[in-house]
Amino acid sequence: MESKKFVLHLRPHSRIRMVALKTFNNLTEERQQEIILICLEEFALNEFQSASLSTIVSKLNIAKGSFYRYFESKQTLYYFLLDHCIQKRLESDQKTITAKPSAFFELMIEHLVGKMRFDKKYPLHSAFLYNVMQEKNSDELGNIQLTVKTKALEAVKPLVKEAVKNKVFRKDVDIETISFLVYRMQFTIMEYLELKYKIDFRQNIKNQRPLYDVSEKEVIKTAKTFLEIFKYGIINQEMK
Repeated sequence: MESKKFVLHLRPHSRIRMVALKTFNNLTEERQQEIILICLEEFALNEFQSASLSTIVSKLNIAKGSFYRYFESKQTLYYFLLDHCIQKRLESDQKTITAKPSAFFELMIEHLVGKMRFDKKYPLHSAFLYNVMQEKNSDELGNIQLTVKTKALEAVKPLVKEAVKNKVFRKDVDIETISFLVYRMQFTIMEYLELKYKIDFRQNIKNQRPLYDVSEKEVIKTAKTFLEIFKYGIINQEMK
């Protein structure tokens, strides 16, 4: 959907920081990117609990103690990566999405195409974001899925509200319900492509290939089919 600033609000009692330490920020851009990509790969291939800082520091060829000069903890690193990837995605959307809420279904298609382009340009970023949505509730991360889903819905609601004003959607259905259906429809389309093309996400991550190695033409075709059903239902109109 149209790009918006995405900010994570951690639990009030949490003292986890989302930022890198000064030592990391003082590194060259090239070294920062190297660290980010190696960390993304580890978290993209593993759940938070099993992701190994030892593996990361080994690949970076640094002592484990040196890592804590860059990030306070594993949790800090994880949330830093999450914020970094989301901001990358939003920047990408700003460059590719032009449709207005009044052309809501065109906007949804543009968003899906934008996701595929981001996926191909930043495969590890996309893989990490995918893995975040598979995380279980834990003491270290809390309910990370709920946090991300809630923020995503908050981004969708203003667009849905504008679309309702433009008579795209029914006024007798509340904004919350429509927003959830819109949010889930995008996941449904991607899940369908996963099943149809038997996509092996883990293998693609290992090979640093896009998660969804599917043509934009196929994405648009599939999206149009699902959105047509979304608009008019699955029941044969002649049977009514």
